Amino acid sequence: MNIQEAKNISIISILDSLGIKPTKINDKQAWYHSPFRAENTPSFSVSVTKNVFYDFGDSTYKGNVIDFVMLYYKCDIKEALKILANNSFSVHQQLFNPQVNQDEKDYEITAIKPLRNKYLIYYIKQRGLCIKTTQRYCKEIHYILKDKAYYAIGFQNELDGVELRNKYVQMCFGSKYPTYINNDSSTVFLFEAFIDFLSFITLKPNLEHRFDYIILNSVNTLENTLIQSTNKFLYKTLDNSETFESKYKTIVACFDNDTAGDKATEKLIAAFPLITKDARVRYKDYKDVNDYLLSINRDKLT
Repeated sequence: MNIQEAKNISIISILDSLGIKPTKINDKQAWYHSPFRAENTPSFSVSVTKNVFYDFGDSTYKGNVIDFVMLYYKCDIKEALKILANNSFSVHQQLFNPQVNQDEKDYEITAIKPLRNKYLIYYIKQRGLCIKTTQRYCKEIHYILKDKAYYAIGFQNELDGVELRNKYVQMCFGSKYPTYINNDSSTVFLFEAFIDFLSFITLKPNLEHRFDYIILNSVNTLENTLIQSTNKFLYKTLDNSETFESKYKTIVACFDNDTAGDKATEKLIAAFPLITKDARVRYKDYKDVNDYLLSINRDKLT
C-alpha cells in the first residue's frame, strides 16, 4: 500500500474498529472524546469531507489517517502503512451521513450571500481594501449566535470553517485551519490573516494569479502546515514514495511585526532555510500588511 492509497482510508472507520464512537456527527464533521488522553468534553474532531483530524485539547495530535496511526500505535510511517494494509478499513467517501444525534450548536448560519451589505462594504473601505477583490474571495454571512442575528464578512478555510470579520467581530465558525490558493506557481506567499492577503492583492493586483498563497487564519496553524505528511500545502511526495520535498522554489513570509510573527517566521526559516524570505523588511515600521496599506495614499496604489 502506498501513501495515497492509505490516505483514502476513512479515519472514522479506524476509530470505529477501535471501539471509539462519535458523540456527534454530521455530513462535515465528527466529534469524539480524544483517543490520546482522558477528557470529559469531546475535543477530537474529524473532518468527514477532508478525512483529517485535529485535537483541540492538544494541538500536537492532528493530521491525516497516516498521522493518526503513527500517533496511536507509536510507530513510524512504514509500520503505519503495514497496519493500514493488514486491516479491513473503509475507503474514505466524500459524502458521509450516518444517523447520529447531533447536539445543537450555539450558532446557526442562516444565509450566505454575495458581499453587498452597505455596512460591510464600508468596513472594507475602512481597511483600505479593494472592494471587488474582497468580493471575489469573501461572502456575506448571516448567522444567529445565542439567539441574536448578526452578519459579517466570511472567508472559508480548507476544512470548511469560516473566518468572520466586521467592525465588532473577529472569530471563526468551525475548525480553525489555513486557506490554500493554488495558482500552480513555484513561489508561495504566507499570511497570518485574510485581511493581510487582501491588502497584498490590493497593493499588487498584477500578482494575484502569479503566485500561490497560504492564509494561516492564525499563526497557531503554522505548525500543522509544516508537518510533511499532513497536507499538500508546502510538500509533495516523490513518485508516491515516502520521501517528501518542498513544492516551492521560494517561500515568502508576510507575517506580523510582533512576537508571534517573529516566532512563525523563525519556524518557517528553520523548516526551509534556503528558500524562505522574510518580507517584513518591506513594512518594518508597521504592524502588518494592512497597516502598511492604510499608510499609503490610495491614489498611489498600483
